[in-house]
Amino acid sequence: MKEISPITAGVIFAGVAALLSAGAISLPLHFVAWPARLNAALFLCLAAYAALLARLSASPIRGLAAPLLLLSVVLASAASVTGFVIPAAAGLAWIRSGICFPGPSVRRAAAEILTLSAGLALTTLLRLPGIVGWALGLWLFFLIQALYFAFVDLAPARDPRQSLRSRTQALLREQKLERAFSELQLSSQRRSDT
Repeated sequence: MKEISPITAGVIFAGVAALLSAGAISLPLHFVAWPARLNAALFLCLAAYAALLARLSASPIRGLAAPLLLLSVVLASAASVTGFVIPAAAGLAWIRSGICFPGPSVRRAAAEILTLSAGLALTTLLRLPGIVGWALGLWLFFLIQALYFAFVDLAPARDPRQSLRSRTQALLREQKLERAFSELQLSSQRRSDT
């Protein structure tokens, strides 16, 4: 199975999150205010995105428990969408750069600051009123979050001992093949009669 890139996954997820948020706002639940429904939809989107990032990075899913638990407390106490979105963006940075793709902190911190602030600013400035506006705003935010992976190199740092070990194993396999060929009297030097 071919592994999907985090950029492609982010772009696909952006569309799914936009549809989920539009559905959450348009539900005819009069006993729950629409900001609470939108916050719950945002939390579910963030939790699903965090699980996707954990899968892509081969990180254990239990590592997401602390930030998601903290965000669930913020979700329960947030009185507005803005009161939840800012801590949720910080939680996304914690999950993405701290748990799923840890690495050199300066470059990752710069990428987090750039993508999160650009995502929040553009979403706020370009958001249209109504349900469609919230859905398009969330779509735009996650599209910009996909750019994080264009700024940060996700290739794991290679351990020099591991590469030496793999080269040694390759040489040993090659020697075993040479011995097997010589025992079978098959030589790469020998040419067939033509």
